[in-house]
Order: sequence, then C-alpha cells, then structure tokens
Amino acid sequence: MEPLYQAGSILMKVNTLQGKKMVESGLQSGDFTLSQSWPSRLPPPADVEILQQKVAGVQQELEDFKKEALKAIHYLENAFCEMNGVLAQQEEQAARVKQRLREEEDRGIVRNKVLTFLLPREKQLREHCKRLEDMLAGRGRKGQAD
Repeated sequence: MEPLYQAGSILMKVNTLQGKKMVESGLQSGDFTLSQSWPSRLPPPADVEILQQKVAGVQQELEDFKKEALKAIHYLENAFCEMNGVLAQQEEQAARVKQRLREEEDRGIVRNKVLTFLLPREKQLREHCKRLEDMLAGRGRKGQAD
C-alpha cells in the first residue's frame, strides 16, 4: 500500500513515476470537447459564456493541480534521494561498528586464552612461593634456636 501525502490542500496517493507521467502528459479526463450525443441546438449565448467561464476555471484548476502535483513529486524525489544518502551513511557506520565489535571479540578471545593459560601458572607460582616462604621461615626459626 502506497503512503498518503499532503500536498497543499490536496490529499493524494503517490506513485511518483506513474504520477509524473500522468501529470506531464496531461490528465486524460481534462478533455472538455462535446460529444456527438450533445443536442444540435446550442444553448443561449449567455449560457455558453457561463459554460466557457466554468470550463476555463476548471482548466485553470487542472493546471494549478498539475503544477502542485509536479512540485509534490519533485519534493518526494528529493526527500527520497536525501533519505537514501542518509541510509548509505548509516550502513557504512554500522559496518564500521560491526568491524570494531569483531576486533573487540577477537581481542576478548585472545585475552581469555591468555588468562586460561596464565591463571593456573599463577596458582602454581603462589603455591611454590608459599612453600619457599615456609621453608625460609622454618630455617630462620631453626637458625635462631641453634
């Protein structure tokens, strides 16, 4: 379903390519020629003048609508291009963030491997130091007792 847009006082459904073609080629419903079924007797000149004024008014409204529709289509095209530009920038930024996350994950994996390797060694060193301290502390007491 296509979105509705407010263009001035006209609410319309917009398909920019189709709408642009319709507006630029002229609306087919704007043909005000009289059909053959129209009675051969013409209305009084005053009525013809009123009808001509009405037709001129409708044609002017049609031209105004055409201009307004084209302006709205151009606005929508520009907005679409701008949104595409912003989207491309955001996609680039998202790609950079993903790359940084991958790098951080890789560093985290390396840190975990290093810690996995070092923590047992640290425990062994602590135990060894404790034994050495105990041995030194034991000799010190023996040396003092002698």
